[in-house]
Amino acid sequence: MTSRERPIDPAAHPGLWLRCFGGFRLELDGVPVGWSGVRPRIRTLMRYLAAEAGRPVHRERIMAALWPELPERAAVNNLHVSVSTLRTFLEPGVARGASRFVVRDGASYLLDPGPGGGSDVLAFEAALAAARRAGPTGDATAVTGALRGALDHYTGDLLPEDGTAEWVVADRERYRARATEAAALLARVELDQGRARAAALAARRALELDGYHDDGWRLLVAAQRRAGDVAASRRSQQTYERVLRSLGVPRPAGVRPVHVTAA
Repeated sequence: MTSRERPIDPAAHPGLWLRCFGGFRLELDGVPVGWSGVRPRIRTLMRYLAAEAGRPVHRERIMAALWPELPERAAVNNLHVSVSTLRTFLEPGVARGASRFVVRDGASYLLDPGPGGGSDVLAFEAALAAARRAGPTGDATAVTGALRGALDHYTGDLLPEDGTAEWVVADRERYRARATEAAALLARVELDQGRARAAALAARRALELDGYHDDGWRLLVAAQRRAGDVAASRRSQQTYERVLRSLGVPRPAGVRPVHVTAA
């Protein structure tokens, strides 16, 4: 355990912070929790529940994801033992059925970060929801603030340490796609508000997440042109056209990717 890690104090913790984007981190009051002694399958269960934090997950889903090769009885036993071990780790000395964090709801289990905790996945989703609510109001400041917040929370792929495990791949791709769309939308709003350099940064973020994102390329070219960086705009245009050709979709000569009126 490093000097920056500490075990959980069951008498003093305000809640857990669960970070799943860019690599899993478990924090207590801003300090990483050391869990080097926890068995790998318990860590996997923790990451699985953390990605679904705040939402009940049926035990059949958990067993199918984590122990698909086992007979049902063995999988149920693994689940019960793993849940019990995880509860003991998170809340040493907790009585049976008294866990505040790993809560059973009928045939489902829910990882509750607690009133003083949260997760980057929940925060990312909340920020996107705030951007959607603000959109129809025409409040560009609220939209950009929410989108920037969402992208601040999205620090990388969902649980990269779980590799190509079937239970994480679809969600990982879905969150990456949503972050890409958020970055492209932020670029468009920034451009509409006359902030060309901020728009270019947002467009680059979209392209870092998806190098084939059409709107990302078109917005980057337009933002660089609007910012007066003609050379960068030309280079981006050429790269964009190479991407299109690689997909078998050449752009007709002389057609600009995005029409932007003069500032």
